[in-house]
Amino acid sequence: MDNQFEKMAKVCKALGHPIRLNILDLLAKQEEYYCGDIVSLVGMAQSTVSHHLKILKDSGLVETEERGTFVCYRVRREKMEELSKFLLAF
Repeated sequence: MDNQFEKMAKVCKALGHPIRLNILDLLAKQEEYYCGDIVSLVGMAQSTVSHHLKILKDSGLVETEERGTFVCYRVRREKMEELSKFLLAF
């Protein structure tokens, strides 16, 4: 199987949950958020939000930056563009 298909399948799988879509939408509308901010916005437990953020990060849709004891999250726009081009090719 083509490696590109495997990568895009992982991205699509990451998008396959409403909480992750909500988190991605929040991040897309804001330059960046700390994990605690996202927890407050989605109204879920920190462990649940962290789990979903990890899946988004592992798929390449989200990147992190550590700032002291805090982790800042932001959308990887280039990955979103790559996904868009991949889907438009069908």
